[in-house]
Amino acid sequence: MKRLQMTLLIAGLFALQPIQAESLRLEQVLQRVVDHYPSVRSAALQVQKARLENIRVESQLSWVLQGNLGINRDTSFLGSAIDRTNAEASVNRVLENGGSLALNARISQENWQDSFGPAFPNPLAKSRLDIQYRHRFEKGAGNPLYTEGQKQALAGEKLAMSDEMALYDRLASQVIELYLATAITRARINGIDKTIQRNQRLKQYIQHEYSLGLVEEKDLLQVNARLSISEAEKKSLQVLMKQQSISLNRLMARDWQKEIHPLTELNIEFSHIDQFEEIYRQAQQHSPALMSVDARIDLANSAIRRSRDKRKDELDLVVFAGNDFNQGDTQLGSYSASIPIGGINLEFNRGLDKSGYDAEIRQAHYERDIALEDKKQILQDMQYDISSLLAEIESSEQALRAYKQSMQDEKKKLDEAIVRYRNGRIETDRIIDFEAQLATAELSWDLQSIELLRRYYKLKVLRGSIWKNIYLPGHEFNQDSQKKENH
Repeated sequence: MKRLQMTLLIAGLFALQPIQAESLRLEQVLQRVVDHYPSVRSAALQVQKARLENIRVESQLSWVLQGNLGINRDTSFLGSAIDRTNAEASVNRVLENGGSLALNARISQENWQDSFGPAFPNPLAKSRLDIQYRHRFEKGAGNPLYTEGQKQALAGEKLAMSDEMALYDRLASQVIELYLATAITRARINGIDKTIQRNQRLKQYIQHEYSLGLVEEKDLLQVNARLSISEAEKKSLQVLMKQQSISLNRLMARDWQKEIHPLTELNIEFSHIDQFEEIYRQAQQHSPALMSVDARIDLANSAIRRSRDKRKDELDLVVFAGNDFNQGDTQLGSYSASIPIGGINLEFNRGLDKSGYDAEIRQAHYERDIALEDKKQILQDMQYDISSLLAEIESSEQALRAYKQSMQDEKKKLDEAIVRYRNGRIETDRIIDFEAQLATAELSWDLQSIELLRRYYKLKVLRGSIWKNIYLPGHEFNQDSQKKENH
């Protein structure tokens, strides 16, 4: 009962509201959906967010400034109190080869509470300036934290883009189904309109003949019953058409009252039988699923390389050089000394238990193997999907030609039957049957045309060409990122 009330309510609104019809191609509908659908903006922001990760990785090579300032009291090795004021500063950075470079400066003043002789400066001002370089031979060589971070940032961007394109393709599939469902309803309404027009012409003829006493009342009742059935079917389809238009308007953020007239002319852009390999290549280039699985493979390979590096022993060469300068006053006069400093050290560090790193490497290998199997399945499914669609398109084209011939034959049959009817050689119910058969043939041709168009659209989604003339905000792949990936 509630469903009936809702249907009547929608039908009433449809009847009362002025129809604001607009003819729209599928591409126009898609563009409006992309422009207004909230999740599209969210997906674009996710891509922009992922692109910022590369900037964060690049910042690992930037200079870092450190410093401290302090005042403290301590004791010397002789137990005497020392008041010390010191200031330190350094700038350092990690290099692309994995090593590090640091510039250090220190100034301090020491005031001893006890004097240790007339030649001992007190207070003593000390300053030091040195440069230090660390070179890594094993663990950290080549700076894998930086290089793999770049590759992981690029893979994260590809994942975000694959999610975005998957959303676009889901939207396209949803819009195509709604759009063509609306086109089917429109085709049914148009078919009923043709039936009503033919039956009304037949009714006028029968009324004239009935007034002359040449036909019976049952003939008039038959055609009236047929007209009533057609009108009822049309009203029901108009309600459905309104519901479908509301669904499309909701996706496009349009006024719900506006009616949509789908444009369903067939537009064949390629010879599908001769270009399977080209379509397969285009589908691979577009596929969000392939982009996602390739990013997973990249992440797994990066994880393998990082785990292998972490498993290595640390073997670093540290070189430093600089100058110490001491200055102060003694009882014998002023004191100053400048002393060059420098050194070279070889540092070694090895973990005795590396089972954790081995487990990490195995896990990363499993992740890569899983992704490779998924990729194999995606490519296999893609081949079957393309082959199936091309076979369906070929069959649909053949069926469409057969329906066209059937429609022409039914039209000739009805025209010939009307001539015989006017000569009194055929009953009214036969005319009504022939008209119904012609209406069925016309509708079948319309529906087959739409189904053929549906398969063309599915193939365009698979190839990515559905977006050829549609602006997708934020979906362009960063050229700099592509260069880095190739590098």
